[in-house]
Amino acid sequence: MNLDEHFGGKGCVVTGAASGIGQAVSELLLKAGAVVFMADRDEEMLASAMEQLGALAGKAVPATVDVTDRGQVEQVIQDCASRHGRLDFLFNNAGVPWFRPIGEATLDDWRRLIDVNLWGVIYGVHAAIPIMRKQGGGHIVNTASFAGLIAFPFQVPYNTTKYAVVGMSESLRYELADENIHVSVICPGDIATRIYGAELEGQGTYVEPPDDAIPAEEAAQTILEAVANYEGIIILPEKCKENLYLSLAKPEIWEAIMVDMTRERRKNIEDHGYYR
Repeated sequence: MNLDEHFGGKGCVVTGAASGIGQAVSELLLKAGAVVFMADRDEEMLASAMEQLGALAGKAVPATVDVTDRGQVEQVIQDCASRHGRLDFLFNNAGVPWFRPIGEATLDDWRRLIDVNLWGVIYGVHAAIPIMRKQGGGHIVNTASFAGLIAFPFQVPYNTTKYAVVGMSESLRYELADENIHVSVICPGDIATRIYGAELEGQGTYVEPPDDAIPAEEAAQTILEAVANYEGIIILPEKCKENLYLSLAKPEIWEAIMVDMTRERRKNIEDHGYYR
């Protein structure tokens, strides 16, 4: 697919743009000729991401944005609409993980996951819809997770927020369709991003990506092709689609798989302090 035809000249906002899927999507959008407002709360990582863009940086606008701050989210969206003339695409991508037993979750942990993973998306959607209505259309792309379709153990706060993002996105997709405002939700499984290989907060443990994790660049290509085809739920890699089908078609088999996974993860936590 020629992404230039769909994204060339378009105004885009991408949150969580300094690393992982957000960075890869931003770079691919820029290569397709889009103007991209790259939003991230980590100024140093955002500056590094801009340097890595090389000549593409000319059409990228860096913006220090904490998605838990409604005003900052609204500002970058308004900036895209006013400085570029349109807000064609909003990628609500910023998010944080959770890989621990529920007994370790404090209320502050719950608030942080909800503030970033859910309220960050809500703020973006709330700011974008009036602009897209006024200009006659647009496309909102929310990043959830495969954990927003399948409830994995030892990820309870994370699963909760991602299920909410999937539900919100699907409801919006139908409600806004007749207004030429498209809504997609990305449900990625194992992607080689900062979630792996980074220090898990408070644990001092480094976790390598699974052997079958796909590169963020490959994920970005799949995502943008699906967005260009106006797909509602974007599931990747292919293994996740197979697992979702199995969970629906053979629930008794899937139940056994999940029971085994729970026991394995519990043992890994007991032995190593983390489940992977």
